[in-house]
Amino acid sequence: MLLKEGKIGGLHLKNRIVMLPTVTNLSKDGYVTEKEIEYYRRRSRSVALVIVGASFVNPLGKFFPNQIGIDADDKIEGLSKLAEAIHQNGAKAAIQLAMHNPKYKPTDFPKEKIKNFVKDFVRGAIRAKKADFDAVELHFAHGWFVSQFLSPNTNKREDEYGGSLEGRVRFAVEILKEIKDALPDFTVICRINGDDFTDGGFNIKESIEFAKILEKNGASAIDVSSGVSSTSEYHISPMGIEDRPLLPFTKKIKESISIPVIAANKLGDVYDWERILEERIADFIGIARGLIGDPDLAEKLIKGEETDIRYCIHCNQACIAYIQKGLSVSCMINPEVGREREFEVKTDKPLNIAVIGGGPAGMSAAKYLARKGHNVTLFEKENRLGGQLNVAQIPPHKQEIGRVIEYLKRDLEKYNVKINLNTKISLRDIKEMQYDKIIIATGSKPAKMNLDTDIAPLTAIEVLEGNIPEGKNIAIIGGGLTGLETAEYLAEKGKKVTVFEIRSEVGEGIYPMVKKLLLQRLENLKVNIVTDAEVKDISKGKLMYKVKDRFDVIEVEAVVLAVGNVSDEEFSELKGDERIYFIGDCKEVASAVEAIREGAEVSLFI
Repeated sequence: MLLKEGKIGGLHLKNRIVMLPTVTNLSKDGYVTEKEIEYYRRRSRSVALVIVGASFVNPLGKFFPNQIGIDADDKIEGLSKLAEAIHQNGAKAAIQLAMHNPKYKPTDFPKEKIKNFVKDFVRGAIRAKKADFDAVELHFAHGWFVSQFLSPNTNKREDEYGGSLEGRVRFAVEILKEIKDALPDFTVICRINGDDFTDGGFNIKESIEFAKILEKNGASAIDVSSGVSSTSEYHISPMGIEDRPLLPFTKKIKESISIPVIAANKLGDVYDWERILEERIADFIGIARGLIGDPDLAEKLIKGEETDIRYCIHCNQACIAYIQKGLSVSCMINPEVGREREFEVKTDKPLNIAVIGGGPAGMSAAKYLARKGHNVTLFEKENRLGGQLNVAQIPPHKQEIGRVIEYLKRDLEKYNVKINLNTKISLRDIKEMQYDKIIIATGSKPAKMNLDTDIAPLTAIEVLEGNIPEGKNIAIIGGGLTGLETAEYLAEKGKKVTVFEIRSEVGEGIYPMVKKLLLQRLENLKVNIVTDAEVKDISKGKLMYKVKDRFDVIEVEAVVLAVGNVSDEEFSELKGDERIYFIGDCKEVASAVEAIREGAEVSLFI
């Protein structure tokens, strides 16, 4: 079914795989850039339809700093080049029309202004047609501006654009109708929420009725998503959400209309996609993050190489989190995103290169250097590759991290990297090595802290590696990501856990969606979290701590330290040697995203 031809409106599609829209922040001042063109060129191979993400139809509706625009005629030239790049790969090209500005709500504008916004969408669709796009998608989901009109929670208007469902859908329906009036034969897809996942918000019952209204007024297909800003875990679901969360809504909408339906969000693997189509839950499989991570996904499927697909791990650390920070899109498992041309260069002078350390930075460096054409040997002191990713995959809901190790191991084999496990390299060994270049990627180690205690503390890494503390009452010192995940891990094993954090809030630096879900799970597990807490003394089974001017004591049987990591300085005296490069945590402690990217970037200048 996946490779069977399909149809949306007047578009004949060569298979059932649709690249769904995401903001990329690869444009400049709203204009298409070469980086954006290469990003979509790379991903349009073998998919049936590419939907370019969230082009703003007017300046008020621009939210992201380098978001693509369709608000003026002078942008048509760049948009035409983008559509052409997609067409050159045999895919159909669509572009999403959108407004998003959380500073405003539906009641902020008079009716005349709403009518003007409708015209902005129509003008955007006309520009899309002039730029040779085959279709547009109207963004009516995710709590963006039009979506706010749909929800009783956010639409408090008392005129014909508010109140009943008929009033709340009026804005969206006018956009659709006027586009169809202006461009009768143009294909128009509508992205809607199956459910807002908010109390009293837009729900599946109203969504079904909305889908029927859209079909009646000329919609060519419905793209089913869900969630608003406060519940975004339901349109960009992270690891903590089970696969295929929106299929119940997709199925109900599909059963209620006759136009095609596109399924979206964390849809599992290729076998799940096939089942979704076979069971008529949807007509097309929509993929967004999956094509960021593996732009060759559809091509591998067509060639029968589905076992080689790099599935998204749903970490959201470098796609969604970067975009929301105003950075250009990236990916933990694919640091080439938005830089496709940079990594195509091959060397004409192969070097012999040693990589010391088989964690994420070292594996990435070895992969990219070997792919460029160098002869690479990797040395790892442990009996397996992966470094701290092996620990990162152990806490609940983190198993998908293990895929990163498997992907990198697969690539090391593919590019003939020589791997030496159980090989501890000394400072003397490095000095005597005859390699042309040496990459140091020895990572980091847990930080220590001065603690007055008669209990020998464990580190969080030791616990996650299987050294489960004895006793019931466990204190974890440190409320960052590692501390909180270790708390969940131990609480699920029946331990009574208290987390102490010296700051006023736990989870510093954790992506908000992930933090929200993690804290909810910890609350359900009855993990006690104490902030503004300074641990003073641990003795005779008692832990004394201070919060502001108040002292308190709890019973403890074991203590776990999760106070961060520090760089491995074993080879620091080699810094400055022109033959040697330090990357990853041994250079500066950061996330796996930065480690893998830095490993890849070494190949750009060697």
